[in-house]
Amino acid sequence: MKNLVLIAGCGLLCIWMARAEPRVFTNTEGKKVEAELMAVDGEIVVIKLTNGSSVKVPIKSLSADDQAFIAAWWEENKDKLKSTDVVLTITKKTERIDRKVTRTGGTGGTGGGQGAVNAPLVKKLTIDDFHYECELKSYSHKSISDIAVDYTIYKRVSTTDKEGSESVVEEIDGTETIKLLEAQGRASFETDVVTCEDSSETGGNKPRELKRETILGVVVHLSAGGHDFLSQSYPENFLERIDQLE
Repeated sequence: MKNLVLIAGCGLLCIWMARAEPRVFTNTEGKKVEAELMAVDGEIVVIKLTNGSSVKVPIKSLSADDQAFIAAWWEENKDKLKSTDVVLTITKKTERIDRKVTRTGGTGGTGGGQGAVNAPLVKKLTIDDFHYECELKSYSHKSISDIAVDYTIYKRVSTTDKEGSESVVEEIDGTETIKLLEAQGRASFETDVVTCEDSSETGGNKPRELKRETILGVVVHLSAGGHDFLSQSYPENFLERIDQLE
């Protein structure tokens, strides 16, 4: 095709959108080429040829049908983002709420001789609050409004008592909205606070009782205009391990 220019490296600053299905593009001279629409940058369109190379073409050099297709595609995809348009940084925060140890009852051993007494009942309690601070940095040249944030915090609850031991994973869901992320700007949000309690009772006349709650991680999903554009977890590989949680 005439007026095709090869793109070298990352020298082209373009606006990437959702990829379209391959189609046959025709220029004003009637020459045809099968390609996939990749991006629009002003009056230039970027297409990917079947040999894998990408080229940029002046939109006005294409047929009226192609120009109408590009215009419709742009209208549908102009507000969509991709994951590399933004960088999400997630930081876990911990606040100590309570630490407590109490001892009640007798002292000494538990032997069967005369005068033997039960060991003291020792209760230990630890309470911590956890939440995640998240910062979103934009590398896009356009501002994005109404970014929907959906997140899930995963907490493991393990218990041991006279009935035996049990471990379950709880999912705590939450939402936030970023009203505006300015072009090449920053925005931040925080998750809800999740409280974890570690407690134990040992000694005395009763069986040992233990309870431990642990934050395993968080998964954050971002969307704009009804389209998901980023899913990320903390720790970094946690998203890959969710299906293995028990």
